Amino acid sequence: MKILLVRHTESEGNMKKVYAGSTDYVLTVLGEQQVVEVMMKLLHIISPKSTYSLYSSPLQRCTKLAEEIERLLQTINIIDSRLSETNFGIFEDKTYEELTQMYPDILESWIQDSIHFQIPNGESLKICFERVSSFCKDLINRNEDAVIVSHGGIIKLIILALLDLDLKEFWKFYTSNGCVIEIIYNDGFGYIKNISQLEYGDEEFGD
Repeated sequence: MKILLVRHTESEGNMKKVYAGSTDYVLTVLGEQQVVEVMMKLLHIISPKSTYSLYSSPLQRCTKLAEEIERLLQTINIIDSRLSETNFGIFEDKTYEELTQMYPDILESWIQDSIHFQIPNGESLKICFERVSSFCKDLINRNEDAVIVSHGGIIKLIILALLDLDLKEFWKFYTSNGCVIEIIYNDGFGYIKNISQLEYGDEEFGD
């Protein structure tokens, strides 16, 4: 089973450097240009004779790219809410500097235990991992090649789930805007085969 993980291109949330998990930001002008670059990469990766299922987050910074991939694959994009970025609750749409002023105690609690601490009105990383793992189990059961368009944090969690890695390894992966990560998964074992980054796709913060 071949799985292509594709992160959305630059959004206004990325440009503002805010925590933009569940906030539905549009793409920037650069983000629109990067969509073309990602499609060129996928044209070289995906064989014309191959068949893929296509899944994406419901947020428009992902569906914009998924619409283009949908035409390439000649398939229907399946929107799955489990692929939405982590809900940052009261941290949404705020920069780190703003959080240090507005919620210093809550921010410190989050920093001290970023896996289990649940941001007020939002999710913990562990809760988010549970829904992503549920998606991955369904994907494995279907045993199909797939392209998944999602967010930086969610792509890291998919990697952890498919490679059977501990959640504490989350911070050891880098997922820039427009990156394409190829995973091979067969008989309960997964590995990363290829990682492709855009030349100007280096913004990971905030998603």
